[in-house]
Amino acid sequence: MSKPLQLPEGREARVVTTPPSIEYRALDGGGQEPAAFVGQAIVCGVRSSPLGFPGFRFVEIIDAHALDGTDMSDVIGVFNHDANQLLGRTRNNTLTLERTADGGLSYRIPYDAQDPDHQRVMRKIERGDVDGSSFLFRAKKDDWQEEQDAAGGSLYVRTVLEIETLYDVCPVTSPAYPDATAAKRSHDAYQQEHPTPPTGSCPDLLTRQLALKARR
Repeated sequence: MSKPLQLPEGREARVVTTPPSIEYRALDGGGQEPAAFVGQAIVCGVRSSPLGFPGFRFVEIIDAHALDGTDMSDVIGVFNHDANQLLGRTRNNTLTLERTADGGLSYRIPYDAQDPDHQRVMRKIERGDVDGSSFLFRAKKDDWQEEQDAAGGSLYVRTVLEIETLYDVCPVTSPAYPDATAAKRSHDAYQQEHPTPPTGSCPDLLTRQLALKARR
C-alpha cells in the first residue's frame, strides 16, 4: 500500500484509474514525435472503489455539476503530486483543462523535449509504469447517505456536490487513495447538522392531543 499523502487541512486527493497517454504529431517525411501528455483527471457520476479505513468505509460520487463554480485559475500539472516535478500550469498556458461530456475534466500538457521531468514522465508512460491520473481538490458541499453492504455492515455514500478549488492534476504511478481524514471530518459535521431523531421522539397527533388535554 502506498504511503498516504500529507495534505494541507481540508484538501483531498482522488485517482482515476485510466492511464494517461502520449499524444503524438506527424513529422514531415514520416515518423512522429511526442506532442503532449493527455489524461482524464475527474470522472463524474460513477461510484468510486470503497474508501476510508476500518470503522469508516464509504464510496464517493462526483456530481456532474460539482465543477461548475470551481476555482481553476491556477492549477498545476505535476507527477505523483510532487510540486518539484512540475509539468505544466494553467496560469502559463502550459496546462489546459477541458470539461468532458459527463461533467468531469480532462487535461493536456504540451510536451517539452528540453524539460528533464517531461522526458522522465514520457518514458514511464510509454513503458506502462503510470497507472492513472489524480487530482487534488477542496470540497465545498457534499451529501452523505448510509447503505447496508453485502456483508450487512454500514457503507456511506458521499456525493461531492461542489468543488471549491482544484489544485493539481497529475499522472501517478500508484493509483491509491490517500487517507480519508478530510472526508471523515465532513461526515462527522454532516451527522451533527442532520441528527437522527431517537425512536419515539415524534409522537403522533393523537398522543399530542391527549397530552394537551391532560395539561388542561
